[in-house]
Amino acid sequence: MISMFRMSPLAITLALLTLFTLGAKVQAQTNRVRFPANFDQMVMYGDYRRGSGGELAYALRETIDIAKAGQPLPPGTRLVLEIYDSGALTGYFVMEKGIDWGLDFAAEQRTGDWHFQQFGTDKQVRRTAIAARCQSCHQSQAANDYMFTIDRMRAYIP
Repeated sequence: MISMFRMSPLAITLALLTLFTLGAKVQAQTNRVRFPANFDQMVMYGDYRRGSGGELAYALRETIDIAKAGQPLPPGTRLVLEIYDSGALTGYFVMEKGIDWGLDFAAEQRTGDWHFQQFGTDKQVRRTAIAARCQSCHQSQAANDYMFTIDRMRAYIP
């Protein structure tokens, strides 16, 4: 039987290239944020404990100084939340800013150039929907560089 649908080798190549490119972009969305290797150099600038749970917010001292000076946080900035439940550390959330990272998402989903990721207590990526929820919630903070903790960072006194 003769196939009624034929594609030229060029059309097949272009179709595969398009699928590969789209797939690579989706992969980039999930792999942008890395746990900071210099987490031990970060300082706690915010304590958001509520009962036996809550979060502790961390940033590098240089990041805090930039925020205190009223400057926008630069690409490469990482902010960490330690998450506690029943008094025990249960994981981390990291938001990281990169050059043009916002372009990985449709305009209505962007949080500037910030990406978000959840990590376990072993500091390994947890692939859950929580990162998308973070992004969705942080969109309300556009006036604060998409951060809920900028005021605490600016008020930090060592």
